[in-house]
Amino acid sequence: MVVQEIRKLSGADRAPQDSGQQADYISFRDIWAFLRRHFFILAFCSAAGGALGALYISRTQPLYTSIARIVIDREQARIASQDVSTGTIIIETAEIASEVEIVKSEAIARSVIQQLNLTEDPEIQNSTSWRSTLRNAVSAGLSLFETMSSDDAASAPAPDAEDIMRRTMAGFLGRVSVRRVGQSYVLEIGYTSIDPDKAARAANAIAHTYMQSSLDAKAQIIARGAQWIEDRLVEIGQQAQEAALGVEEYRSRNDIAQVGTSGIDQQQLTEISSQLLSAQAAIAGEAARLATINRILAGELPDSYVSEALSNTEINRLRSDLGVARARLETLMTRYGATSEPTRAARAEIARLEAQINSELVRIQGVYRSNLDTARAREKLLREQLDVIKGSVTEKNLARVQLTELESRAATYRRMYESVLQQLISTLQKQSFPIGDARMVAAATPPLSKIWPKTTLIIPMSLMLGFAGGLGLAGLRDVLDRRISSGERLGRELGLPTLGYVPFTRFQSAAGKDALRFVLDAPYSGFSEALRGAKSSIDAVFPAGGPIVIGVTSVGSGEGKSTIAANLGQLYANEGFRVVLVDASFARPYLSLQAAKSGTSAGLRIHRSDGHGEEEPDVKGKSGKKVSVEDAPVLPVLTVEQIRKAAHPGHRFGHLPALKSQLEALRQDHDAVIVDLSAFASSADARAASAYVDGILLILGTRRKMTVEWLAGALATFGKSRVGILGVVFNKRRTGRWWRPRSNALPGRGGYHAM
Repeated sequence: MVVQEIRKLSGADRAPQDSGQQADYISFRDIWAFLRRHFFILAFCSAAGGALGALYISRTQPLYTSIARIVIDREQARIASQDVSTGTIIIETAEIASEVEIVKSEAIARSVIQQLNLTEDPEIQNSTSWRSTLRNAVSAGLSLFETMSSDDAASAPAPDAEDIMRRTMAGFLGRVSVRRVGQSYVLEIGYTSIDPDKAARAANAIAHTYMQSSLDAKAQIIARGAQWIEDRLVEIGQQAQEAALGVEEYRSRNDIAQVGTSGIDQQQLTEISSQLLSAQAAIAGEAARLATINRILAGELPDSYVSEALSNTEINRLRSDLGVARARLETLMTRYGATSEPTRAARAEIARLEAQINSELVRIQGVYRSNLDTARAREKLLREQLDVIKGSVTEKNLARVQLTELESRAATYRRMYESVLQQLISTLQKQSFPIGDARMVAAATPPLSKIWPKTTLIIPMSLMLGFAGGLGLAGLRDVLDRRISSGERLGRELGLPTLGYVPFTRFQSAAGKDALRFVLDAPYSGFSEALRGAKSSIDAVFPAGGPIVIGVTSVGSGEGKSTIAANLGQLYANEGFRVVLVDASFARPYLSLQAAKSGTSAGLRIHRSDGHGEEEPDVKGKSGKKVSVEDAPVLPVLTVEQIRKAAHPGHRFGHLPALKSQLEALRQDHDAVIVDLSAFASSADARAASAYVDGILLILGTRRKMTVEWLAGALATFGKSRVGILGVVFNKRRTGRWWRPRSNALPGRGGYHAM
């Protein structure tokens, strides 16, 4: 139960989980530690990379690039052709990319090579690039294979002119560079060579060849276009003529007369329809007037409702006379009476005038009747003519549909003819005055500085590549290196917590500092601080108030476990604990020999169980005051001989039961029992005695030479015994040829901590 509680409190069960959580990220501290750990590898690889870069710069022949600039000017050709209707010309990105590929085409390269006679240029023919070297090696291998496989041993035929030209073009195009300047229409044509003058000549030749080829291509295109347009014009002209003749023949065959845009029969139909409507309107008007005059004659309406009666001079005169006669009648009737002769004469006069007005209206009635008859006769005639024309138009409408189609086809051919004629005129104008789309902006000149090799680029890049290679080697070393380099790996892979790192310490007795009580002689040293931190971690594991039994062991011998056990006991004793050291290292009893030989000078003495060997009287329990460093007690040591004397004399390995009983007795009288166990990798006693203690403190002094697998195998020797490992303390020690620990030599005084 105590072992399980120790492991639970120490966090050993949580170590793999915590290490897994810590492995989720890498801190700057881990990176810095990695760089410091592999500093020499990184420095060597970086220096090697820089040296290789400097060697490359010194052995590489300098290259020069000369650049000529041309501009793709479509506006120039537009102005020359006087085509003001096209508007502003926008050159697309794909078109510029096409021009770039044209400049780098084999046709341009072939022309320039022939102009400059580059087939005999040793720079191109004897190119030493890795691609050309590989290509030549492959060609040589193939030639050798063909020669060996052939029946006769005749030599391979010499390359012909086309092969030489192809090789020259490959090398030439490898030195040509063409790029667009930003988003402009300017192209930079560059050529790279070891000779600056040759580079300038080649760049200018490429630019002029491209412009001339563009001009020639445009002239050829215009000539071919003009010839095609002319042939097309003749063909379309014949088709237009045939279509026009077909229209006229069809119109004559179907008796379709036409004036303007419509036929004569259609015009007649429109006119007669209009006249018929007018005749019908006239009939309606005459009938209305006749009805009105009839009503007037019948006495239903006054005569003033007829417009002719109002405008007739005779009727107006008669009406005036009638008015005068009526006025005289009234006067006579007033003067002579209604039956007098003058009155009857006046009435006769009025009757005569009214009879004349009626006769005039009858005459108007006859005129209206005559006009109505005339209008009806005219309507009848127009309707008969309309029926005749309708019949004729209906018969010709079917033919007119076909005629419309023929006329549309003839008009289409006519428009096509006019359009092609206009294109032919424009093409002939361009052919008479051809202008290219490209013009020179700046001619190439011999460059003043080299472009390769660039020292400012190669040296940093070689250093970076060397550093990257060093990082790769260092990472590979870390992956393949299974040594215990840090407590993080130990906790991540084995689940063992790290309690501290004890630095390398030189113990000198002449200065008043002993190895077995160094924590008290140098309380602020790195050694003391590391052990105090380990003690604090151990105290946090055990519950307060109860005695504790701590075993101190290591994987192998000479790792400083005895020195650390003694100093750990000194820390507990300095805090007022009742402490006893138990030397359970039966193979190498270092503490027993120190207690027997040094007396109390090393802070140790042999433990006595009869009461004479107990602690000094000034030492009190946990309730007493703290003992100062100057008055530090001498720790009692239960030696190996005392354990063996307590064993049963008849048992060969009776020291183990005796050790167990002694520990049980010491647990009753002491607050802390520190047990110095043997190295468990080579001692079965340590593995058996580990079950007698509450917790084991593991000391690793050779972590740089110990792998994780070796330590895991050593820990596996405990088997299924209930062992609670408190943690691991890394002890940095130094061993040299001038000092090697012997079986009985105890370098605890004036030397390095190694036990």
